[in-house]
Parts: sequence; C-alpha cells; structure tokens
Amino acid sequence: MTEEFYDIAAVMKKEIHERFAGAGKKATQLSKAGKLKLIEERMLDPFDGYGFELDKGQVIRYELTHGPQIIDTTYLVRSRPTIEFADIWMTAVFGSMVYDEGATYLSNTPFCRPLLTLIRDTCDVDAMRKKYGELAGHNFFAPNGRCNASQYETMYGTPHHNSCDSNLMKGIFEVAGEDVARALQFPPGVFMHFQIIAYDKVPTAMSYYSGQGSFKKGDYVELLAHEDLYAVISLCPMGDQHDMTLSYEEFANYPLKVAILEGEDGPLETQPDPGLKSHNAVDWIKAGRPGMVTGKTVTEERF
Repeated sequence: MTEEFYDIAAVMKKEIHERFAGAGKKATQLSKAGKLKLIEERMLDPFDGYGFELDKGQVIRYELTHGPQIIDTTYLVRSRPTIEFADIWMTAVFGSMVYDEGATYLSNTPFCRPLLTLIRDTCDVDAMRKKYGELAGHNFFAPNGRCNASQYETMYGTPHHNSCDSNLMKGIFEVAGEDVARALQFPPGVFMHFQIIAYDKVPTAMSYYSGQGSFKKGDYVELLAHEDLYAVISLCPMGDQHDMTLSYEEFANYPLKVAILEGEDGPLETQPDPGLKSHNAVDWIKAGRPGMVTGKTVTEERF
C-alpha cells in the first residue's frame, strides 16, 4: 500500500497566497482595462544600474523595447532600507523560485510583509513551458543571487567586469545614499525577469536558455508596490543570453523602458501590514526569549 503524505507546504502556500492576493487581483483588472495613469517614464541604457522611489500604491513596469534584455531587481523599504527588503527566501517559502503573475514578494524576517505583487506579465510563458518544460519561466530568483565581479574574474580572468551586483549597488548608492549602500555591502534580495530558466534541468543539462524567439517587442511585467520602496534595476550584462559560447564582449545588450503608473484617481489599493509580533532575534535573545513556542523533546530512539 502506498503511504499517503499530507503536503503541509502546499496547503500553507495556497493559504498564504490567497491571504495576500486581494489588492493584486484588483490592480491586474485595472491594468488589463487600461485604467493605469503614467507618472514617470525613462529609457535605461545597458551596463548600468538605476534606482527609483516607488510610492505605496504605485505600479512599476519593465518593458522590452529593443530585444530580450535580462534584468535583475531589488527592493528596499524606504523607511528602513538596511533592515527590511524584498526577501527571496521568505518569498520562496510561501511561493516559488520560478513564479508567475499573481506572485507576492514578501519581506525578510521578522516582518514577512507583502511588499510587491506581480500583477501583469504579457510574455508567453505557456510557449516557454511547451518548449523548455513545465517548470520553465522567466520570472525567478537564484540561490546565488546575481552575477558579480568575482564570478566573472574567476570565469574569464578579467577584474572589474560589469555585473548585476555592482549595477544594483550603483542604483542603491544613487537613490538611497552612500550610508545605505555601505551598510548593505551587496543587494539583499534579487529578482530576475526576461531570463528563461528551468531548474529541473540542473545539473544534467543547461538551466538557462536564450531569450531569442521567446519574447516580442512591447512585452512587459508590472509590479504593484504595497509599501514605499526603493526599486533598483540592473540591466544584466549577459544581455539576451543568446549564445553563451561567445566571448563576453559579444553578449548582445539592449535598452529597456521603465514606467511608474498609478490609478486614474491616484495610488491603488494595497495589502495591509499583517502586523506580526515576532521580535528581532538579537533583541529577543537578550530579553531571554520570552514566550518561546517549541515542540517536545524525545529521549528514546526513533530511527
């Protein structure tokens, strides 16, 4: 007889997703109905990092204009940028490492607040999965975080290579200031778009795939901000990842459009702060770990 298992992870993910989904669903409907108003628009050049102040209830859109340019993004809470940020670990715990429209970015412990929701993705994700497998997608985050200078120097022997790590830090430096950038030292949580990946192909085959032929001009993703944030973007120097056998000097990179939008009458509805009561770990330890909840201790062997 096959032993049955209760998949508590799947049950909890579904419940948490629904808990944070309401405002994002409404924003998706407004976006699809063409009821978002443009507030700011900029063209971004390759090999650089950019920072934006994104207000609560605003939407940020990343749009492909010249080619399938990979981007890396990170988000810091403006009121405490070195303490709270969109966290890939917490987001994965209650979501997925490769995610779709409707996914919510959660902040780090002890906050676990909804910071953004992916409300639109006009890219043909179904076609990607038909071509590369059911677990493929282009919105994702990686355990290693982002490409960086030491990675490129190890691979190619060239120091000071342009990277998403340094681009994102440049964006943080410029929008949040030197003190914040120095306190962080590196981008704390990095989310990618327009980079096709299939984690189930690791390690027996390539995990990354070319963007050529899978995206079209005008494809975009939109994210609704649930808090006042610093939104920081890197145009990844891997470009469209079309031919990784080429020398890095030949990687094709493209400009990209970023727009900030609101509803016709102002900022959109957002998810409320869940108001968790867990403490900062160090403060809690110093206080003697009051109210600590645990399981039970078992002394007999149960192997």
